Amino acid sequence: SALPGFPSRRRRSAPLWLMLSRWIPAAGRQRGLLARLGSRAYSYGRVFDAAARDGELRVFVVAGEVSGDSLASRLMASLRKLSPVPVRFAGVGGELMCKEGLQSLFPMEEIAIMGLWELLPHIYNVKRKIKDTLDAAILFRPHAVVTVDSKGFSFRLLQQLKCRYNQKVDSPLHVHYVAPSFWAWKGGESRLSKLHNFVDHMLCILPFEDEICRLHGLPATYVGHPLLDDAAGLNVAGTSLQHKNVGLRIIS
Repeated sequence: SALPGFPSRRRRSAPLWLMLSRWIPAAGRQRGLLARLGSRAYSYGRVFDAAARDGELRVFVVAGEVSGDSLASRLMASLRKLSPVPVRFAGVGGELMCKEGLQSLFPMEEIAIMGLWELLPHIYNVKRKIKDTLDAAILFRPHAVVTVDSKGFSFRLLQQLKCRYNQKVDSPLHVHYVAPSFWAWKGGESRLSKLHNFVDHMLCILPFEDEICRLHGLPATYVGHPLLDDAAGLNVAGTSLQHKNVGLRIIS
């Protein structure tokens, strides 16, 4: 059943694992997503070719919150499983991302600051962290940069990274995972049109966000919400247990 206010039969345009499997191979082997990207398809093809030529896929990934750490760790696991070439990660993350092989530049908690008043006492430190992260990303020479939520830190990083590369041929693909809730603010949707200046593709977890992004010129894909996926998996598992007449006893 659908959540209140959500379309009842809206399906994700592509499961995350399928979308990733289309991103990784060299351009031309698989289509689908590339065909939908139109004028930006060349960026994906360039990234695929570079990864194949280098013999590895380098992904710089940044998360600044616990929820982002969970999302990014799943994405990292999927990339490693699906990639036809070895995948190497660098960036900033938490415990779950480190379990997937990330050596975080610094503790994720150092950029997990919410709200203007909380930010002000730490603004110098945050600016320094952005610079450190930017320098590390450029040194890593990633094929793709994936930022997860934490839009304040993420968008500043992507903006500065785009300016540093300045449309060079080796500029990495910029992907942001979890669309900002601009649609919930009065007049906020218009701000989405500015994101295409430094975001190449948006991964959306709510079923209506991808359409809103595309209406404002930002390529986007609905990949589903992991919490709903987990709930569906638990439901399926519970149904299977019932069908097998497996008795469970709760020990208090």
